[in-house]
Amino acid sequence: MIRFSCMKLFKFLSFIKEKKELIADLEEYLILSGFGISFSEEIIKVFKKKGEKGVREFLINSIKDAGKELSRNDFSVYLFSGVNGSGKTTCIAKIGNMLKREGEKVLFISGDTFRAGATEQLTVWGEKLNIDVFSGKKGADPASVVYDGIVYGRNRNFTKILVDTAGRLQVKKNLMKELEKIRRVIEKLTKVTESILVLDSTDGENLYSQVENFKEVSKVSSLFITKLDS
Repeated sequence: MIRFSCMKLFKFLSFIKEKKELIADLEEYLILSGFGISFSEEIIKVFKKKGEKGVREFLINSIKDAGKELSRNDFSVYLFSGVNGSGKTTCIAKIGNMLKREGEKVLFISGDTFRAGATEQLTVWGEKLNIDVFSGKKGADPASVVYDGIVYGRNRNFTKILVDTAGRLQVKKNLMKELEKIRRVIEKLTKVTESILVLDSTDGENLYSQVENFKEVSKVSSLFITKLDS
């Protein structure tokens, strides 16, 4: 189940709690907020029976049920994908920091060689977290950079490698083919431990189409949902 941002919903529930005549607007609010028809109906049922507190518990349990542990091998490669602005680089920084705190030797690879500032953004995170960053020249073939980065990491005994890729719209076929090529290149050297699709929770039901389009190209195994407090 996809995790949704709930903070605005909680504020709305607190408001209509005092204004019973607005309860009829709740379903419209939920659907327009991207919760989907069936999930919106479930929320309304819970609200009618258990009120705001019940909805909070229902949503928190839904999020917990959606969680999973990050898969790991002695030498793990994590491939990150997603549309522009979804929060991929920050996601990589958070997971990299978690792994480093657990004693892993972590390497970031900048597979976004075209966007201005992409490598710089990842490098800044690397400096903050004391994590090495492998990058190529601006405009270089992303798949080649990723290949060289994994060889570099393996030869220097890094245990966890996190691969950043260019943000891309799921409808841009050339960019999606590039992502597919990156995965194929990785698989020539080692297994992709996790293919993580980063999703912006504020995109609502558009997330479904993103998942459908990315899952075949990058063989998505996990979802990382950002901006849940938006």
